[in-house]
Amino acid sequence: MLYDVVGSLADAVGPALANPDLIPLILPPLLDKYAATGDDDTHLFSLLECLTSVATSLGPTFLPYAPPVWERALSLCGKTIAQWQGFCTGTVPEAPDKDFLIVSLDLLSGMVQGLGSAVEPLVQASQPPLWRVVGACMQDPSHEVRQSAYALLGDMAISVFSHIQPHLSDLMPELIGQVDPNSEFVSVCNNAAWAGGEISLQFGEGMTPYVSPLLERLIPLLGEGIQRTLSENAAIAIGRLGLSCPSLVAPSLDVIGERWCKALRIVSDNNEKESAFRGFCAMIQANPSGLSPIFPYFVDAVVQWQTPTPELNDMFSKIICGFKDFMGTNWDTYVVHFPQPIRQLLQERYGV
Repeated sequence: MLYDVVGSLADAVGPALANPDLIPLILPPLLDKYAATGDDDTHLFSLLECLTSVATSLGPTFLPYAPPVWERALSLCGKTIAQWQGFCTGTVPEAPDKDFLIVSLDLLSGMVQGLGSAVEPLVQASQPPLWRVVGACMQDPSHEVRQSAYALLGDMAISVFSHIQPHLSDLMPELIGQVDPNSEFVSVCNNAAWAGGEISLQFGEGMTPYVSPLLERLIPLLGEGIQRTLSENAAIAIGRLGLSCPSLVAPSLDVIGERWCKALRIVSDNNEKESAFRGFCAMIQANPSGLSPIFPYFVDAVVQWQTPTPELNDMFSKIICGFKDFMGTNWDTYVVHFPQPIRQLLQERYGV
């Protein structure tokens, strides 16, 4: 119960937990308990969940305490994976409790997320290598293990991409296979789609071999009846593919345009949405003729932005003004069919 309270507090206050007066009251008792609890003790579940919340909230402040926490979480992952492999080959009589693996992956993920690039020395020193642990867990029969593995993969793409880049030829085919519109495990599909978008954002043109098969699986996730968060993550991933390889994604504008714009129009302004829209604009620039049938949906999504970055707003302006010039004397009769609030915002923001 106490672990739940501390974890909930960390989740609620976020970075404010990094108060010099609070840290000595919270961390030493938790770390002492962590060291004293055996690897097979199920009390580890709630303790590791608590530490995950604390490490994520403390951010870089957690770094001095991180090494023993990291090493043990990695060890728990390796131990559980080895026990499972032994069980599958008949050398271990009982299957391990996969919850040990799940909470350990989540703790590693929370530390990568919280520490950011400062986690690099821990990843560098990891034995077994972290990418190999993640790769094994991406193929685990348990959907909960796979869900946590893809969350960790995405966090690694953000903070320590150089540690997964050399191994993407092994990791990406597995990821693409989990972006399954027909999967009963929505959380796995969702995390795989998100991780694919984060990898694309970092990898740039290196994504070229994976664009077509990944796009083929992402597009159906924009359809009606798809869980909203899944549809949004799919749209963001598509936008980021467009940012990395616009010429490869642009021919699909007529297929994805309307659904893509609808999926992201009501999402609050944030960095993920911003990168996705920059990618969508790059796709339009690579395939200008694809804009005509989707222009009403595009401007509807554009005017929902409250504070686009100057770079993104400039892209919006060039596309909208360019389309107005393309329409010539037909513009006024075309735009009159738009709802009044949209016409007003187009006039105020872009002078059209």
